[in-house]
Amino acid sequence: MIRLNLLPWRERQRLAAVRRFQRALIGSLLLALCAVMLLDALARQRGQLQAAAIAERQAAIVELDGQLEQLTEVRQAQDGVRARSASLAALRTEQVQLPRLLAELEQAFSSGLQLTELSVQDGRLHLLGLAASPAVIAQLMRDLQQSQLIEALELKHLRADSQGDEFLLVARVSALRR
Repeated sequence: MIRLNLLPWRERQRLAAVRRFQRALIGSLLLALCAVMLLDALARQRGQLQAAAIAERQAAIVELDGQLEQLTEVRQAQDGVRARSASLAALRTEQVQLPRLLAELEQAFSSGLQLTELSVQDGRLHLLGLAASPAVIAQLMRDLQQSQLIEALELKHLRADSQGDEFLLVARVSALRR
């Protein structure tokens, strides 16, 4: 029988298998390296896009902050205008009510009364004058209590004087309160 030595053939087969394995390993490593490089490039690109989006949003926030400041200034100006408008409305009300108050005072005054001082401050009416008698003052008080504008009428003092009876009446004026 012939003896065949298969060792060299097996050795060649084994070396060929090792070379195929090495090539496959190197190919896989190269493919993995390319995949890692591709993923890294994609991640860097995505990071750059996110950074650009963040910068854009920050610019929009700065712009909105500027608009918010302008809006705050406009609201403050509007509040100021509203306050001025309310004070003007109050002045208009007083402007209408003051002649009415004076007309009612004129109707309530009778002969025998002399008004020496009249003042209206903070919705309070002060009448200082002279009367011929206390009965004339009592009639004046009854007439003033009939008024719709005058509330809480009080006689603060009454003094007999050589010229007559000096009196001080204090009342709250309903339309002129603040």
